[in-house]
Amino acid sequence: MSNNNKIRRKYKTRRIPKRYFIFAGLLAIACGLGVWFFYEVSGLKPAEVWFETKAAAASPILLPKDDAPHKTKIEWWSYNGHLNSKSGKKFSFHNTIFLVTGLTSQIVGHVSLNDLQTGIHYTDQRKSDGNSTLIAYNRFDFTLGNWIMKGQNGADELKVSSKNFSFNLNLTSTLAPVVHGNNGLIPMSLADSSYYYSRTRMPISGWVKIGKQFETVEGIGWFDHQWGNFITGKLAWDWFGLQLDDGADIMIYNLRDKANKSIHTMASFTQNGLTELLSDADFTLTPGVKWTSTETGITYPIEWNIKIPKKNVAIITQSIVNNSEFDAKLTTYNTYWEGAVKVTGSNTGQGFMNLSGYTAKQ
Repeated sequence: MSNNNKIRRKYKTRRIPKRYFIFAGLLAIACGLGVWFFYEVSGLKPAEVWFETKAAAASPILLPKDDAPHKTKIEWWSYNGHLNSKSGKKFSFHNTIFLVTGLTSQIVGHVSLNDLQTGIHYTDQRKSDGNSTLIAYNRFDFTLGNWIMKGQNGADELKVSSKNFSFNLNLTSTLAPVVHGNNGLIPMSLADSSYYYSRTRMPISGWVKIGKQFETVEGIGWFDHQWGNFITGKLAWDWFGLQLDDGADIMIYNLRDKANKSIHTMASFTQNGLTELLSDADFTLTPGVKWTSTETGITYPIEWNIKIPKKNVAIITQSIVNNSEFDAKLTTYNTYWEGAVKVTGSNTGQGFMNLSGYTAKQ
């Protein structure tokens, strides 16, 4: 045997059992998951992203990822706000973008502005002409002509220019988002279910213009984002977003059938960073004073008595501008009431109310 053969035998490669490759693969996966977990949960992550992720822990809603549009039948991003000008004037507004997806996707915008000095309710609406292609990650960014609504991680901007009014507002999230229902999923009875979260107190700065009158304003807003494959035409609802002066935020949903019978009621009570889900056994919601629109003949309950015994809350919500009806038949083929409310009783505060599905027969 030659010396070369001896050398080759000396360094002959041994076959490694397959179980070692499997073990090494599992170890690599575990290390990868460890790195991901450390990034997602540790302080290495940017503060604003960590803030959102922590707020949505153990929830199917992941933020800021779910700020972006989803491929569902219906989705909306909605703002309500109370505004105060440097000259002492008061205003309220609502601004909603609907994304309706079927064979094509269409964007619809609804905007209203209430001048609380005169009681005048200004409204406008528009929709995209055809298919809307939306590509966004961790954010939303909508443009309808000279209307703009965009937001990322709780830093949002609203721009509206209409015939009789306009505004430019910046909103900033200072509190953790509130995830409603069962970890972000709320049942909607016959209409399926919906994902839903809110940013309940967003400081606002910017300006408002009515006619030629320009006002610099500040205020507090409430942001809702809701999406799913539910069918809004199957249900009616009463919605409340209330900001109490003691720091508590209350969201209430009262779903009604076509006969105007309540079929599902739920609420979220948030205070000091903690959110508690309330069932219909935990509170009562009773309509009071009503207002009838001279334009449509529809009657809306504009005053409500709300009692939450376990929270020692017994309050009355009352509209600030009774005529806050929004005739949206040109875009979403419905009419609803949406506007600002004041809160009195055991607690004081302010808020917003949406009344949908009422008809002239009720």
